Amino acid sequence: MFVYNAQNPGGVDLDLRARFSPAQEQAVLANREMFNRRQAEITEQYGDVALGNAYSLPRDVWKSWDMAGVMVQRTVQAVYNDLAASVSRPINIGKTIHYFHTVSDSGEANTSLDGRSKARTDQQTYAYNGTPVPIVDSPFSYGWRQVAAAQTEGEQLDVAGRDNAMDKVMTKLESIVLDGDANIVVDGNQLYGLRNHPKRSTRTTGQALASATGAQWIADVTATLKLLHAKNYKVPATLYLNWSDWFYAGSTEFTAGYPKTIAQRILEIPGIASIVPSDTVAASQIIAIVKNNRVVELLNGMPMATQAQFRANPTDDYNFVTMAAAALVIKYTAENDCGVAVSTIA
Repeated sequence: MFVYNAQNPGGVDLDLRARFSPAQEQAVLANREMFNRRQAEITEQYGDVALGNAYSLPRDVWKSWDMAGVMVQRTVQAVYNDLAASVSRPINIGKTIHYFHTVSDSGEANTSLDGRSKARTDQQTYAYNGTPVPIVDSPFSYGWRQVAAAQTEGEQLDVAGRDNAMDKVMTKLESIVLDGDANIVVDGNQLYGLRNHPKRSTRTTGQALASATGAQWIADVTATLKLLHAKNYKVPATLYLNWSDWFYAGSTEFTAGYPKTIAQRILEIPGIASIVPSDTVAASQIIAIVKNNRVVELLNGMPMATQAQFRANPTDDYNFVTMAAAALVIKYTAENDCGVAVSTIA
């Protein structure tokens, strides 16, 4: 998230800088600087006699808006945030689709003392697979009289519209990484998410996790991990679980009198890297992924930021748009091995 930093005015909080590439950072800064310059031009053009105003936004306003965005992001986007923190990849905002390629097996390994290979050299086959990268935006605005009252009477600008725009964008980004968007199709390539990608492995269970025994939890989690093992992903995986299900697991004994909760016992299963609970994961659902860039990448055309829109006249509204550009690339091999597995209740 873009954050005003008191030690770096107009810059980005260093703890969160990985979310923005230098080009993305400069694009947001340029928009805000241009907006303030335009307000100065309106003041020079119309003077004090004109009806309306041309106030620039002080740095503390941008700061409060950016910090509000950070808080919304932390509370709404558990799955998106986890992916953004580990497998994010900045791309140019102009890129509407990203391709990765699968490569068929070919050739063979040869051993020798002279280095003169006698291994066969049949040609590899490449296939290119695309992931569309949509822009998500939500606008909000203030009338010129609202801004005048805030400036002259010390009132605060109403934050309801701003917060609603941020929440809408964040909610949609979380939805995109989980379910994609059937309406986003570029050159025949649809935007998919973790729960509906055609190459994912799936299973169903008849047991609700919020009332399951410790043994049933072990069985469902293990069966989900084995879906990854069957696709040759025998490495630690991240699990996304429903928040209430994980709360139940953390507050329920594995068995009566056993000195551990279900959650503690689950974390002892080999091959679990971490568990991330989220309200956006369905009840009794388990999403297991191998979280590295060879399996999934969160394409980051622009992290969420609020930008100002052009004002031509003193009585124009102050219009803003909160926007982001992102998509989850779910990769797979030429043999259709994919490092995503989903367990759902029947």
